[in-house]
Amino acid sequence: MTPALVTVVVPVYNGAAYLRPALDSIVGQRYRPLEIIVLDDASTDETPSIAGSFGDRVRVIRQARNLGQFANVNAGIALARGEFVAVFHADDLYDADILEREVAFLSEHPKVTAVFCLDKFIDAAGREYGRLALPPELCDTTVLDYPRLLEVLLRRKNRVLRAPGALVRREVYHAVGVFDPHYRIASDLEMWLRIARHGPIGLLHEHLFSYRHFHGNLSHHYRHLRTSPDVFFELMDDQLAAWGRTRVSAGALAAYEAHRAEELLMNAVSQYIAGDVASARRTLDKVRVTTLWQTDAVQRARLTILLVGLRGLVHLPRVALVADAFSRRWYPNAPPAA
Repeated sequence: MTPALVTVVVPVYNGAAYLRPALDSIVGQRYRPLEIIVLDDASTDETPSIAGSFGDRVRVIRQARNLGQFANVNAGIALARGEFVAVFHADDLYDADILEREVAFLSEHPKVTAVFCLDKFIDAAGREYGRLALPPELCDTTVLDYPRLLEVLLRRKNRVLRAPGALVRREVYHAVGVFDPHYRIASDLEMWLRIARHGPIGLLHEHLFSYRHFHGNLSHHYRHLRTSPDVFFELMDDQLAAWGRTRVSAGALAAYEAHRAEELLMNAVSQYIAGDVASARRTLDKVRVTTLWQTDAVQRARLTILLVGLRGLVHLPRVALVADAFSRRWYPNAPPAA
């Protein structure tokens, strides 16, 4: 049997700093046949020349104007000819056998719509400092349906589906529609949930790519000193409204609300660091200790101590030394030691 064509879509905007090693790792895939499409979103740096230097190994599409991340991705998927489609990041590194392993998984599981693998964490210089560990309830799981996935996300947040490691059947993308930028940085998670509603997804328990952190990418900017709730909660609220909260376990809902309370605490910390003590005080008013203690999905004691301490601090003038300590603790500029 002739191997199926795989299309790798690589959206990029001003990605010159890491594009070459990323493309080297994609061009160097053991799997063939392979179609690589780089979607240059009207970059103003050296991205076009770097992409062009790969010659006919890479098809380069340059947008006439900046479309934004997910519109650019949608354009690439529309051009894909492969039976399977991967959307790889232009700043990450891919093991040479990631596509080979994922195509094999989808071939062995014909009813699975998409497969995800695990990632290694690397810093700006490419040094590994950690690896994704799955929650215990997924250690023996290779296929998840939508209800199970929803439960896991409510209990754990998204510590499972790693977007740069996804391989999706092209026919599934055509069936479920395009990425919806409404959910901003969580638009990829919304797509994975939509796909899971369409059919079960697979989980390959192998660390097959390196996810780069601490280099000022979109995710880093989004999470740094965030003073409003993560869009994850908007997305999951919408999923619960559509699916029905009564169809989800009480334990999962309790964990989800505890995660929301933790998020509000972190928002208050960021507001305090930024000097907006009044907003931090209003945010803390929304947090209930009882919400934290209804589940073991969060570090209840630590968060309770933080809540009590913050409630005291926000009724005093801001203390710069405390704000600096908070910043070093929760927003480090470098990864932890490997």
